[in-house]
Amino acid sequence: MLCSFAFASGSSALVVALSNDDGWDAPGIQAMRVALEAAGHTVTLAGPLDEQSGSSAAGNFVSNLVIKKESANEYSVAIAGGTEGAEPATSALIAIGIARDANGGVAPDLLVSGINSGANIGAATQLSGTVGGTIVAIANGLNGSLPAIGISTDEPCDEDDPPGGDLPACVAANAAHYADVAGFLAGFIAYLETKPGFLAAESGLLPKGVALNVNYPPLPPGSIQGVSLNIQGRTLVLGGVPLNIDFRCFACALIPVGATSPGGIGGAGFDPTPDVAGSDSADFGAGFITVVPIEADYTASEGVLDGFESVIEDLNDD
Repeated sequence: MLCSFAFASGSSALVVALSNDDGWDAPGIQAMRVALEAAGHTVTLAGPLDEQSGSSAAGNFVSNLVIKKESANEYSVAIAGGTEGAEPATSALIAIGIARDANGGVAPDLLVSGINSGANIGAATQLSGTVGGTIVAIANGLNGSLPAIGISTDEPCDEDDPPGGDLPACVAANAAHYADVAGFLAGFIAYLETKPGFLAAESGLLPKGVALNVNYPPLPPGSIQGVSLNIQGRTLVLGGVPLNIDFRCFACALIPVGATSPGGIGGAGFDPTPDVAGSDSADFGAGFITVVPIEADYTASEGVLDGFESVIEDLNDD
């Protein structure tokens, strides 16, 4: 199915902070920078010195980060010593701070986190440093809340096992895919600027305290089935298969006090848990670009709160 998106042209120029968790010079973030600049936006890129995937919203809350200007408007962020990259959430905040300083003290209009190598759908979302960067952007208390969009995709070609052993062709295919994904998001941002009501540009690109987690399938544009509005799936889907990862210590119950034992991922098994209706995992697997609005609020749903109401009342009565 050839998907035609009604994207606007000539949108307003924005001040954009750009970050990621794959490293400041990763192909995905560089493709995103090129697309945003081509759309007329002012982009400040600051990402970890090296890959820091799977870091969620962890941060380095220190005053001695090592920030290196790699080129005009591009920075790498490392922890003290300068040899290991800072956490993605930290890098996102640094990108926002540099963009604000360059903009005369006015906060940027948007943080974009990505393009990440690897989809962040379902339960993988909580582990994602890409999404973690958006969480600290929308949260109050850290540089001030501003709109944020996380963008991720699976690479269509496995560079660790390229077809026919042709690594250059595989790298080129992935680069072309990243350009497609970046072009989509640049157009989507322009589209958001045209929407009436709370999405109007004069009222902010997104509602205050809201980010979007966007995932683009590893498909050419002509095979994309459309864009779907989703809720986050509850299962961990890797390679289209819901899995339960066994993370453990391999002999800890048997070793004496003070001894050590290896540990880590011990394997993975199929997770038969049914996912929720309308999940991003299902639509992503069906070829849709998925969009999940997210917030930084950890509060449980209203139904869960209602269930605890009598518990707390009884506690106060005792």
